[in-house]
Amino acid sequence: MANLNALAQTRFGTLTAAETNLLQNSLVGKLAISGPNNNLNDAANDPANAQNWGQNRSIRGELIAWLCADREASQLVHHSGIQIMGAVITGPIELVSVPIQFPLVFASCKLSDDIVLQSARTRTLSFTQTHTESIIADGLNLSGAFFMRECSSGRLQFSGARVEGQFDCYKSKFQLLLLDGATVGVGLLLRDADGTAKMSGARIATDFDCGGARFTATGFTSGCALDAEGAKVEGSIFLRAGFRAFGLVKLLGAQIGMNLDCTGGKFNDAGGTAIGGEVLRADSIIVKGTVFLSAGFRARGAVHFTSAQIGGDFNCHHATFETGLTIERANIQGAFFWRNVTMAETAGLDIINTSVDALSDDSASWPLNGLLECHGFSYKRIGLLSPRTAAERLAWLGRQKSFAAQPYQQSASVLKDEGDDRGARQVLHEMEHLRRSTETGLAWLWNSVLRFVIGYGYRPWRALGLFIFLVLSGSLFFSYGFYAGNMVPTDSGAYSSFRDKDLLPNHYERFHPIVYSLENSLPLFKLGQVDRWQPDPAVRVFDDHSYSMTFRILLQLISPTFLRCYRWFQVLLGWFLATLWIGGVTGLIRRD
Repeated sequence: MANLNALAQTRFGTLTAAETNLLQNSLVGKLAISGPNNNLNDAANDPANAQNWGQNRSIRGELIAWLCADREASQLVHHSGIQIMGAVITGPIELVSVPIQFPLVFASCKLSDDIVLQSARTRTLSFTQTHTESIIADGLNLSGAFFMRECSSGRLQFSGARVEGQFDCYKSKFQLLLLDGATVGVGLLLRDADGTAKMSGARIATDFDCGGARFTATGFTSGCALDAEGAKVEGSIFLRAGFRAFGLVKLLGAQIGMNLDCTGGKFNDAGGTAIGGEVLRADSIIVKGTVFLSAGFRARGAVHFTSAQIGGDFNCHHATFETGLTIERANIQGAFFWRNVTMAETAGLDIINTSVDALSDDSASWPLNGLLECHGFSYKRIGLLSPRTAAERLAWLGRQKSFAAQPYQQSASVLKDEGDDRGARQVLHEMEHLRRSTETGLAWLWNSVLRFVIGYGYRPWRALGLFIFLVLSGSLFFSYGFYAGNMVPTDSGAYSSFRDKDLLPNHYERFHPIVYSLENSLPLFKLGQVDRWQPDPAVRVFDDHSYSMTFRILLQLISPTFLRCYRWFQVLLGWFLATLWIGGVTGLIRRD
């Protein structure tokens, strides 16, 4: 002790009681208690009252720096390091590029100036219930851990630092935490912390835990409450359990080895600085696990996951979006859960060109009409609890901001894969109707015909039904025309016998109205009726003045002239229906 005390007095002159106590305990590796006791919860050790502690509890920062940097003095310090409790540290502690061989521990202390550790090397830095100014430690090499628990601090500047142990700021309040390009060998724990954090390009070997933390944007961070752009986290990022951000949380290009868990997190809650703007920006993020924006998650501003790569699910179960969610061009290996979601009336969902394995949603969570953008959105299946009928999926697709065919084709494909062929055709039919609805003139007329006859090619059975009706109605007309004597043989001899004697030669084929009508409707089929029978070519005059109007109309409907015109109509319409039916069955008419 004498040697260390003598060295200090030679260098600094008269020592305070706290400084003498520090020198004495540093030799044996014990806690140097400057206050009345070692109780952290004693008001007498609260650094908020440090102005009342007096000179005897004061330690000069340059004395601490001398103990660390002076070769002769540092060799006398115990390997347990410098441990101080209940003292006021006056002046800066400057240890730029100094190799410190032991830990530095402060409990219930008040540091009135900065600690400067730029490019220094040490084992452990520990602060408990301590008030500090800034800690400037850019490029610090810390072989142990950094603890700052229940502390209050100015700037914590660790850009480019390397911390082999844990970086823990539990329940601490700081103006700004800078970890740009830093490496943390265990976990970064900011649980229940309060401040602003910037850690672009940081590397964290396990988890980054901000559970219960409160981050607020400042002018220095350009509106960012938490900036982890390009960070690489081998474990999970936790922004949950009471987490609140007043400003933008930036995770651009971040890489996460497990999950991004924002369960219950509040992003830009009341009083934030960018309400209505962006609150979570995670474009190009890579998450090997699942993204949880669920169980009470709330975002008052826009949330972006453009070009994200998600190895698990994207879970928005029980979330609230007051501006909207954008997940454009993302790849989600698991399911997209969009259930029990609350959206503001103006909030939109943008999932353009995003692919997921499964879609699990409910109709109550859909955005209002015109606020859904899902062009290019692809999924392999629909969740069991999701709306699964064609009518329900059409109601969803009807909320698109603008018409796009791909979402209809995607929905139809999934319905077909799940065995609902009828539903798939219904979706595709509606797609064609919407796609052609803006056309006018002849194009509108042609599209109307296609819609009525074959459902734009997705309901070709309609043409078959019309064809059957054509054949049956023709059979009815030709049958009554035959009994009225207006259908006659084409052979001249048989015609004379049939006309004069109402008899046919025994060898002549009898008239079959259904076959005759069918042969007219399908000219490719030759069944012999059309070659042997025809409407009477002779002009016949009936004195029908004695008949009622109704009967006279019926006579006209079975007259040779009408039957001849109807036969031509059958031939033309039969060709038309057959062509459309073939085009519908083969898909030649469908645009897809």
